[in-house]
Amino acid sequence: MRFTFSTLIALAILSQMAAATDVAGLIREGESKLQTGEIDTAVRVLEQAVAQDARSPLAHTRLGGALLLKQDQTAAIGQFREAIMLDPRNAQAFIGMAVAEIHLGRYGLARAALVEAKGIDPAKGKEIDRLVVWLDGRGGAGSGGESTH
Repeated sequence: MRFTFSTLIALAILSQMAAATDVAGLIREGESKLQTGEIDTAVRVLEQAVAQDARSPLAHTRLGGALLLKQDQTAAIGQFREAIMLDPRNAQAFIGMAVAEIHLGRYGLARAALVEAKGIDPAKGKEIDRLVVWLDGRGGAGSGGESTH
């Protein structure tokens, strides 16, 4: 069986579309598992989504969120950073990173991430401003802003 160049291109495009659909399904499945409290299962499913499409900012963001729920802040931050490298306008990833940094007591880094998120999504401004005020009261406005306790 001989394939023309255009047939091969069409097959490649269809293959990519199928992979994107699979990743979207995995992300939905992971979100569903999170809603039912099956955090470990959600992490495994979302890891599969990232493995299938390492260039999906949404897959990285959702995996970061699942890792936050699992209280693995360091791994969550890694996923949020990946998501931001793929999509620098990903306000959700900046907010997720801020939450993880707060849990680690790194208030200055949390504050910086929140300021980025507010610049990307001004609609979240009031909520972010309240959290920034709280962080500033804990030392988040300083150069490093890290907790000393």
